[in-house]
Amino acid sequence: MRILLLHSSSDSYGASKIFLQTAKLLKNKGHQLLVVLPQEGPLKQQMEAMGIEVVLLNLAVLRRKYFNLAGIINRYQKWKSAVRILGGLVKEQEIDTIYSNTAAVLVGGYIAKKYRIRHIWHIHEIIDRPQLLHQCLAWALRHWATEIIAVSKAVAIHWQDAIPKNKKTGNTPHQPTILQVYNGIAPLTRSASKTYRAALPIPEEALVIGMAARIHFWKGQSYFVEIAKSLLARENLHQRPLYFMIAGDPFPGYEHLQIVLENAIKAQPLADRIFYIGLVKEMDLFYRSINLLLLPSQLPDPLPTVVLEAMQYALPVVATAQGGALEMVVEEASLQLAPTGIFIPLNNVERAVAKIEKILVPETLDALGAAGQERVNTHFSEAAFEKNLLAIFEK
Repeated sequence: MRILLLHSSSDSYGASKIFLQTAKLLKNKGHQLLVVLPQEGPLKQQMEAMGIEVVLLNLAVLRRKYFNLAGIINRYQKWKSAVRILGGLVKEQEIDTIYSNTAAVLVGGYIAKKYRIRHIWHIHEIIDRPQLLHQCLAWALRHWATEIIAVSKAVAIHWQDAIPKNKKTGNTPHQPTILQVYNGIAPLTRSASKTYRAALPIPEEALVIGMAARIHFWKGQSYFVEIAKSLLARENLHQRPLYFMIAGDPFPGYEHLQIVLENAIKAQPLADRIFYIGLVKEMDLFYRSINLLLLPSQLPDPLPTVVLEAMQYALPVVATAQGGALEMVVEEASLQLAPTGIFIPLNNVERAVAKIEKILVPETLDALGAAGQERVNTHFSEAAFEKNLLAIFEK
């Protein structure tokens, strides 16, 4: 196949890792690829290192920040340019399949519809608001996708419910197939550099709670800081000194949120116990520096890659009870499943801290981490992901 692959960013976070993994798989299977990314970045460098041709083009990616008059005008102008250039690439390269990664890349679907070629749309998001954005995406998925790959059951259900059914037939005239495929990732490369625990003033006996995510209002960094503050205020109840670590940089256009985060940390009485380490290029160093991953997302996180990575490192996971985390983390033991972490409520620091404190015991942390490592190897393996993904492309 001749495949045009489109992605919404050039960073090295979760969706970009899956995009890279997909491109590598398709290339190894002999398909001819052309990748289009919106800007320079580590993802472009990794693609080119694999010998994949990359074109840089503003893809008129749809974000919440563009839902105003100036933003709509900006997106319209970029859209026109993207349609013209992508159309030329489709004809010149004789493209027969377009693969769009993330819901934010709408232009791929439009081009596929225009030139009557196959469009595989890989959806990583659960979007309820703003309502206009939700409706636009649902319409585009219904009319511009041949197959939709959903990264979790939560994502599949969300968009299946958003696509109206024909009352008589049960289907819409353009009903796409929604296929749920869990992400599966390879183990991270072990770094020879010092871990953050060694580089920062963190005692060897300390218990470190970490968070890794793009800085955004819905990712929950402010909630993380509030939980850290409360836990530190009760530190005398714990067996080991507590430290906290936040990794990640802001989405473009949200740089002010990083300043807000840094100021919130400085305002804490024990600010020297909470470290903001910014963008981490070698995540191996981050996971080997912490004892527990805390992901306090304020909106449903479809299938956060950091949870899979943490489980690979035998780290317990604490997450808000929503989205894909409900399919990844096991809280209650059953006949088949051992617990791998716990769920905390949204915006209730007191209840969240009470639950977290119950597992801050070495034996409990070790047991949860070991069960998580076994679970990720069994249910979220790289081999299973690639087998299921390839079956969709080559059917």
